[in-house]
Amino acid sequence: MNGEKFLASLVILWAFACAGFAQTGPHDCPNQVSFGVHPTGPVDRASDAQVEVTYFATDDPNVFISERAGLQRSPSGTVLKTDDFVAKLRGLEKGGVARVQSRKSSTSSLGEVVAVNLERDPVEPGGRMVNAAMNATSQNRAGFPDRETEISVTLNPKRDGGYYRLNLLSWFVDATPDKGGWKRVDHDASYLLKPGQTLLLKLASDFEVGRSGPSRKYVAVTLRSAGPAGR
Repeated sequence: MNGEKFLASLVILWAFACAGFAQTGPHDCPNQVSFGVHPTGPVDRASDAQVEVTYFATDDPNVFISERAGLQRSPSGTVLKTDDFVAKLRGLEKGGVARVQSRKSSTSSLGEVVAVNLERDPVEPGGRMVNAAMNATSQNRAGFPDRETEISVTLNPKRDGGYYRLNLLSWFVDATPDKGGWKRVDHDASYLLKPGQTLLLKLASDFEVGRSGPSRKYVAVTLRSAGPAGR
């Protein structure tokens, strides 16, 4: 009996381990998701939200979100006024402390899931980043993924009052066009925002820190507007 319980425990542990990682082919990463999916809810075609997603890196580990208490003890996210975020990032760029890797805007229906994947140009020696289409069904073959991110904006006044809820799911991706690779969810976030606010997430998982070294990478999602469609 004890042997059966031990075997059952091993099976459960193996299942959990497999759920954390997904093997992918060379071009599967931007579009195939087999784990860590947020439950899909209703899509409100009568209402939409305009968002802007910015990936950037900075050489200052304490900018925006301080690490003085230690990286693992520091919060991973914060919400800023969009004007304050834009002004500070612009100043960091001018000072050579920050580099924008990708910036893209999109309008989608409330509840609709869109993908904004950070892709790397395989033919560029420096591995520069290129913008990726914010469309869950797009097939962008120009580069291979560095990170996958899915976002949706929802509205539930009874639960969230006058705020919109931004849901974000992001994968660290280690892949090359010729060898394929793997990915793992390292951010699963849900924040309340109003138009004119920006959600800022520091990408500080062990995988990301191992790849980025002393620099820090962020993804910023700005809610530009939300309300009746076509307004």
